[in-house]
Amino acid sequence: MSYGLHERPPAGTTVLAALQWLIVTVSSSVAVPLAIGDVYGLRPDEISHLMQQTMFFIGLASFLQAWLGHRYPMMDGPAGLWWGIFIILAQIGSSVGMGPRLIGQSFQVGLILAGGLFLLFGMLGWIGKIQRWFTPLVSGIYMVLLAVSLCSSIVTGMLGIGYRHAKEVHPGIALVSVLIVALVLVFLRSRRLASYAVLLGMSIGWGLYAVLGWTEPIRPSDEWMVLPTLFFWGEPKWDGGVILTSLLTGFVLLTNLVTSLSVVGKATRSEPTVQQYNRGGVFTGVSHILSGLAGVVGMIPLSLAAAVIQTTGMAARLPFMAAMAGMMVIGMLPSVSQFLAALPTPVAYAGMFIAYTQLLGFGIKDLASIRLDDRAITIGGSSLLVGIGVMFVPATAWQHLPSLASFLFGNGLLLGVMVCLLLEHVVFPRPTESEPKTEMQKDGRSA
Repeated sequence: MSYGLHERPPAGTTVLAALQWLIVTVSSSVAVPLAIGDVYGLRPDEISHLMQQTMFFIGLASFLQAWLGHRYPMMDGPAGLWWGIFIILAQIGSSVGMGPRLIGQSFQVGLILAGGLFLLFGMLGWIGKIQRWFTPLVSGIYMVLLAVSLCSSIVTGMLGIGYRHAKEVHPGIALVSVLIVALVLVFLRSRRLASYAVLLGMSIGWGLYAVLGWTEPIRPSDEWMVLPTLFFWGEPKWDGGVILTSLLTGFVLLTNLVTSLSVVGKATRSEPTVQQYNRGGVFTGVSHILSGLAGVVGMIPLSLAAAVIQTTGMAARLPFMAAMAGMMVIGMLPSVSQFLAALPTPVAYAGMFIAYTQLLGFGIKDLASIRLDDRAITIGGSSLLVGIGVMFVPATAWQHLPSLASFLFGNGLLLGVMVCLLLEHVVFPRPTESEPKTEMQKDGRSA
């Protein structure tokens, strides 16, 4: 670890590390408003406005968490689960004649109510108790499934599929992606450059794209500063189905909060306390309320931060908080946000590839820390097979089920973790010392 959680790096190091956090945060969130704008049929100026809203409120929510909440260098960002729900609701809404704008208006209310759920659980101290459910087996399965669920988009992105609407592998982009990964690995071997490996890899990759003519033109802006606004989608509206979906999603994301705090605690070598879990829950509620008020996709602490810390060795809070202040500034400067939005997505995926591998590493470490008896193998194996298996089922296979059921059974990460929790604590609970062990709960001595 180059710099620990409470250490203050020199000024030059702080500036470079803050720039790296800034680029990582932007690159991990810039695709969300673009995708939402495409699905909801927004105009280019509306997409640009939504992107600025997203940047500003990511910075604000993350700064509050690092300052008053869990106090880790851990960005809040658009949750994949919320992003998926936003897309699913648009598809469902179009099939029943519900316009995209109305869905967005209802979703704003749902996010605010989900934020209230986090606030309640955090203030009552329940999140600190819930974290006991997330044993190393459960958190390990979660991290493995998270890495597996991300690997398809990471690899296809690095190969150039989807960039500039490409449907096939672009050999040149693929080769540059391999070069960027190699450069990141080389920089990681240097003690002086390891903390900036991701930043340097992305910068060189972006420069190569510019030389080769693969970058998108940067749209000029007529305004130099735009303040964030409330209710991007318009006046909030009540829709029972959207509200119920939002509340259930918020409850499920409690699992994400607990596991993310746990894995970042390990990366920073500072295990979270019960108070940190509860404070993190309170301010995750605040970030959800801010998301609802702003009309952006719901934000949660991203475990990707652990991968960045593990890769760069930079755990200090000061550079991170400076970067999040920078995110708020970017959210008010259209020209800057449009420039950063021009970062080619293959470059972002390639630069972050090694960091993403750390997510899988955290899961493997958790699983390696437990005794793999018959009980653990049955629980872990069943959860992984269910979760990974569902990821290969076409989304259209669930379209005739109720929306909540299609969301639950169509999400391999969510379903796998729920199966693991059920098996770990209900079907095969670990016995107390006074209880006799069943054959399933004994070690696999027959092997």
